[in-house]
Amino acid sequence: MKWKTPKTAQTLADALKATLHGDPERWLSGIQTLEKAGPEFLSFCTNKQYRPQLEQTQAGLVIISPEELPFCRRDALVVDHPRLALVQMAEWLKAEVKSEPGIHPTAICHESAVIAATATVGPYCVLGPGTVLEDEVVLYPQVVLGRDCRVGRASVLRSRVTCYDQVQIGERVLIHSGVVIGSDGFGFANDEQGQWIKMPHFGGVVIADKVEIGANTTIDAGFIEPTTIGRGVIIDNLVQIAHNVLIGEGTAIAAAVAIAGSTKIGKGCLIGGGARIAGHLDIADGAMITATSAVNRSLHQAGVYSSGFPARPNKQWRRNVARFQYLDQMAKRLARVEKNLNMESES
Repeated sequence: MKWKTPKTAQTLADALKATLHGDPERWLSGIQTLEKAGPEFLSFCTNKQYRPQLEQTQAGLVIISPEELPFCRRDALVVDHPRLALVQMAEWLKAEVKSEPGIHPTAICHESAVIAATATVGPYCVLGPGTVLEDEVVLYPQVVLGRDCRVGRASVLRSRVTCYDQVQIGERVLIHSGVVIGSDGFGFANDEQGQWIKMPHFGGVVIADKVEIGANTTIDAGFIEPTTIGRGVIIDNLVQIAHNVLIGEGTAIAAAVAIAGSTKIGKGCLIGGGARIAGHLDIADGAMITATSAVNRSLHQAGVYSSGFPARPNKQWRRNVARFQYLDQMAKRLARVEKNLNMESES
């Protein structure tokens, strides 16, 4: 990847607070992997498994940890946490590319919408009555915000994000394309004739500061109180978060997770891809739920929780499934055998 403007090694070292080993006047024009980088590129090594590539790279400068320095034959930026340094550098470079403030002529903004002078509203965006955009907000093309929404300072909504009414978004939030926030929850009452009667959802959604939400994720509105996403939560693509869910600060949720209504997820939880969490549960702070697990009871203590069967060769899996139907009978037979053995040992 080429940068907008080249940087010297010393400029990069100062930005990352790194120790520079090499020529401070070396010019770098972009960043590339160890295998593909040439002398004009910065590269990085975030794991010791890449030492063979590190030893052979032709990169002009490499971000590494102190333990990798003996294996690096090129100029180096030495930091304690190379992966974190990459994130910091990305943020630093992103600041160079700022959107031009203003409202595109094709945008439709209600007369009661309040838009900061430093905000950017892209082509074909729609802003409903009472919606507020704070300073440095960026809306990419075709973003739709309903009635009485608020987007906090320096938040970015990518193309085709849709927010229903009363969605409150904090500061420095990043929401990727295709996300839908504030749609009706899956709440219905069944009348005496067996007909499903739709329950209204007036609660909206509240998203705290520094949250990131992946593409095509959906977050339903609360029934009366809002569905709430805590500060610093990161959510991957294709996640379903139902009405009145509460997600605690700093929790990370991988792709294709589904969380049913009124469940409370604690702070600092890790939820693996494809996990399913039933409704009206409490998940303790610091709980880790591994990929594809099904959670149907509350988890009251921190720890690692798993369920499900890993993939096996088909023949073995079919035999295991066939045997599973006899599990209850086998358990009863085993209990009788143990009882008889205990009686014999006592006699």
